[in-house]
Amino acid sequence: MNRSEAEDFLYREARLLNSGENREWQKLFTEDAIYWVPANDPNADPELHVSYIYDDMELLNERLGRLESDYCFAQQPPSSTLHQISNVEVEANGSADEVTLRSNALIYEYRNNTQQRFYPLQVFPAFCEHRLRREQGQWKIAFKKVALLNCDSEIHDLTFLI
Repeated sequence: MNRSEAEDFLYREARLLNSGENREWQKLFTEDAIYWVPANDPNADPELHVSYIYDDMELLNERLGRLESDYCFAQQPPSSTLHQISNVEVEANGSADEVTLRSNALIYEYRNNTQQRFYPLQVFPAFCEHRLRREQGQWKIAFKKVALLNCDSEIHDLTFLI
C-alpha cells in the first residue's frame, strides 16, 4: 500500500464516520479487530490501564447498538463530526498483506443542544495508528488506536465515534 492508497482509505473511513454510516464503518474492521482510545499513556498496556474505549468487535457492535437505540440520551441530539486527516505515513509490517498507517487527526464534534451542559463544539487532536490487513483483496482494520492529545484534560462527552 502506498501513501495515496492509505490516504484514500483513511479519507473513506472519515467520510463514513462524518456521515453517520456507522455500520458501513464497522465493515472496515476485521472480525478480530481492536478499537482503542487510551485515557492516558498511549503506550500503556490497555489491559492494565483505563481506556476511554477498548473494544473488540463484539463490544463495538454493542456500542453501535446503543448509539442506534432511542435510549442513547447522551447523543440526543446526535453529534455531527468532521474528521480532518493529515501527516499520513505508511509503514510495512514485513508482509505484503499487512501495513501500519500513522496519521494525525483533528476531530470536531458539534452538538446543537439547548441544555448547555456541554460545549456545543469540541475539538479533539489525535495521533492515530491503524494496522491494516488484506482480507479477500480488501484492506481491513485489524487494530485502531486514537491517542487523544488532550486525553488527560476535561473531556465532556465521548459517546460519539472517533
